[in-house]
Amino acid sequence: MSENSPLLAAQAGPVAAVVLAAGTSSRYRGANKLLLPFRDGTVIRSTVQAVRNAGIVHLVVVTGHERERIEAALAALPVTFVHNPRYREGEMLSSIKVGLAYLEGLDVEAAFIVPGDQPLLPAWLFRRIQQAFAQGCAEIIAPKFGAMRGHPVLVARRWWPMALALPDGAQMRVLLQANPQAVAHILVNTDAVLLDVDTPEAYQQALERSGIAH
Repeated sequence: MSENSPLLAAQAGPVAAVVLAAGTSSRYRGANKLLLPFRDGTVIRSTVQAVRNAGIVHLVVVTGHERERIEAALAALPVTFVHNPRYREGEMLSSIKVGLAYLEGLDVEAAFIVPGDQPLLPAWLFRRIQQAFAQGCAEIIAPKFGAMRGHPVLVARRWWPMALALPDGAQMRVLLQANPQAVAHILVNTDAVLLDVDTPEAYQQALERSGIAH
């Protein structure tokens, strides 16, 4: 079956996504990387569109820095915004916790953790991971390009309490490293799972990869 087939996710149960859009873009030298132009919108809009194109209905965008501008950039898209008041000191984990805490009130089996600054993530990747989860492959699933693990990471609901209990300053990979029996990696042939736009150089690379002259 083709990677691009919509049938890949046909048998999957309810899955949500937490898109992380709260950071201050400190490494980007003054600009909010999520609001940079990309394709027919912005970096964050391209990331969210890929999740939507994968057929994921419950999509939570965690905001923080410049929340009004982030919400405006995603205007007309059917997403839910939740605000992380600790975005300045809480690191990425605090935003993941805010998103998962919101999703606890919904009927979903698992959640993708999606950095908002990865606009080249393809929709087929979400479908492939979702299908692997539906087939019982593992309860935590991440893509791998070569020897490197990338995003998005799918985390089954039963692991959310452990993620929510991680101490401040920790990273989600601590959960994965501590529970290898629950983790599966799906090898993919695209390094888009590794490419974010943390720096101007990385942004330029993403533009070139997307076929956008800049």
